[in-house]
Amino acid sequence: MKVFKYTKHGKEESFRILNFTIYEQTSDYITAEINQKFLNGVISTVKNNNKDSDGSNKEIKLFGKTILKRIEKDNFRKYYLGNLKIHQVSLFKIFKKRYFKYINGDYDDVYILRANSGEIYLILTYLLDSLFKKNGSKHPLLVATKKYHVEMIRMICPEIPYVYMGKLRLKLFEKPFSIDGKRFFLLFNNFYFRQVEQNIKNSELGQYHYFQAIMNRLGLAEENISMRQIKVRPEDEKTMMEKVKSTGLNLEKFVFLSPEAQSCEMLDKDFWLELISKFQSKGYDVFMNLTGKEFELENTLSYKTCNLTFSEAFALARLSKKIISLRSGLTEFLIQTGVSMDVLYTKFKQRPIFAEMDTKYIMSGFGIKQIPMTDKYNIREFNMDEISQDLCIEKILKQSEEND
Repeated sequence: MKVFKYTKHGKEESFRILNFTIYEQTSDYITAEINQKFLNGVISTVKNNNKDSDGSNKEIKLFGKTILKRIEKDNFRKYYLGNLKIHQVSLFKIFKKRYFKYINGDYDDVYILRANSGEIYLILTYLLDSLFKKNGSKHPLLVATKKYHVEMIRMICPEIPYVYMGKLRLKLFEKPFSIDGKRFFLLFNNFYFRQVEQNIKNSELGQYHYFQAIMNRLGLAEENISMRQIKVRPEDEKTMMEKVKSTGLNLEKFVFLSPEAQSCEMLDKDFWLELISKFQSKGYDVFMNLTGKEFELENTLSYKTCNLTFSEAFALARLSKKIISLRSGLTEFLIQTGVSMDVLYTKFKQRPIFAEMDTKYIMSGFGIKQIPMTDKYNIREFNMDEISQDLCIEKILKQSEEND
């Protein structure tokens, strides 16, 4: 018998010592309910998210009996000792105390950008103007919750006022709410993203796409789509050039590789090493767009890399001869470079709540070619579960040779 035993299967995991359960957890995809048990069930917790908000409820139990409970409902956070309510506080009051210091100005509507780069790019580029018109927003304010949101606003809609708040720790309700005469719109909540993935997975291939889901959520239609062009600020172009110059990158003939993603699984390092070697043998220089330490390659092939912001990466990528990108939020952003791009799709990484999805559904539901006003002939998509890495590299290089 093993002394320590850790098991994980689907959405169930456990840790045992000498067959005594120290910890076990099960989770549900749609409700985001997480059940945890400690010390063979002596202590247990239940946590779930509200369907109509990002509010969460949590219970702590001792021998199966609830001792503490927190419920977020009807814009209040309520605390219970057993079934006795001992305290409640208005979520609006908390929001105003924490965040109104950022909102200085005569704004009528405040739009909270709480999503990753792909969704934010699509809204700012295609739907923002129609959204303002639909809601009758005269003096809107955009709230960035990630630093790269700021870069995207500056490049796509620089005339719209914005503030950067960082991560919002408060669980907000999705429906527009008003405080002191200002309307607040939370464009996405966690349930929305879970539902989109569920709909993609349960629909026939090609019948459900995340851009259409965004339009549905915002109450917009295809006739409301218009396109804003990305504009690189001179200061971003300058800093990019200064950084890249130090690497010695040949700006006359290079390819831009983007191997990282938050959602999709990484491809083997050997794939990228082989691709780098092949391109260099054809006389190309190679720039690897690496942003973190999750993906590191031995720098034996003399590829070039440096830390670039979102806007700097765009400014450099549009100078390249070709872009090869693992499917990520940056991929949407790079469409407007106009450079020939190969997009590589893999399965999503295992995540605490989201259910597993086959790569063919990811490619169908999050495909780049379905994005409106996109040059479909300039983009190729590869399902890396259906093509060998060697054949993929061969196809990538063949097109590059044809374009020389």
